[in-house]
Amino acid sequence: MNAAALAFAIRRLRRPLAALFGAMLGSVAVADGAGMCLKRPIRFTHYEFGLIYSAGQGGIDDDLQKELARRSGCRFETMLWPRARTWQALRTGEIDMAGSGIPTPERDAFAWFYPYIVEDNVVVLGTRVPADVHSFEQFIRRPDLTFGGVRSYRYSPYYDRHVDELIAARRLKEATDPGALFRMFTVPRFDAFITSPILYLHYVKKRNLPAPARIEDWDPAGATPSGLVLSKASFTPAQARKWGDLMNQMLADGTVERIVVKHMGAEHGPATVYRPNGH
Repeated sequence: MNAAALAFAIRRLRRPLAALFGAMLGSVAVADGAGMCLKRPIRFTHYEFGLIYSAGQGGIDDDLQKELARRSGCRFETMLWPRARTWQALRTGEIDMAGSGIPTPERDAFAWFYPYIVEDNVVVLGTRVPADVHSFEQFIRRPDLTFGGVRSYRYSPYYDRHVDELIAARRLKEATDPGALFRMFTVPRFDAFITSPILYLHYVKKRNLPAPARIEDWDPAGATPSGLVLSKASFTPAQARKWGDLMNQMLADGTVERIVVKHMGAEHGPATVYRPNGH
């Protein structure tokens, strides 16, 4: 084969190879765009919530976020913010992801939720609450009693409805975080508040606060699912489904339960894990 013929053959060979490499590069770009990661580190916020997360001590969400990073291969940037600020930032996309969030109709408009725990919220009652008060309705009928809560917290449809009534009646004393709420109750600045084992196990045992003398469950609906929160301003629906699939894998293989039991103990941990067919 002379030089001219060889050059012609090479040019003909290059065209299909170029098309092949172009298709390969295109498929890689599509796969990356449909993946779980963002083009920058995923901004994940923690918030002070007892055994969920405590500054300097970590918690359930700290271990969970690290496992999500390990399994997904995505880069993360973590920070500790007040919960009220986090919800606003998830709305705008300033924050991409958070842990242990409870869905509401308002939040569903800007975030996806993938539960991994349940919060079994109960009411802690102070000594000034009469012994015959055993429901929110009875509590509200006593105008001399006040309630405590953390700004922006949601608990369950039942509890939220009555907390909103107390807010409207100016009978809710707000705290900046759960630690402040427990401290205010011991003074006491109010007569009752909502909590869960995730919180009181932490503050009673680790912060040496007095154990509540009277705890009652007023919510007829039971425990409330809580989970991974993804901003719709940051992730596509396809990406969100992949994170949901990953969370379901971690529930199915026992990873979530091992993390929760590590922090809550064998007595309370298993009941706190979200069961897709049981809650």
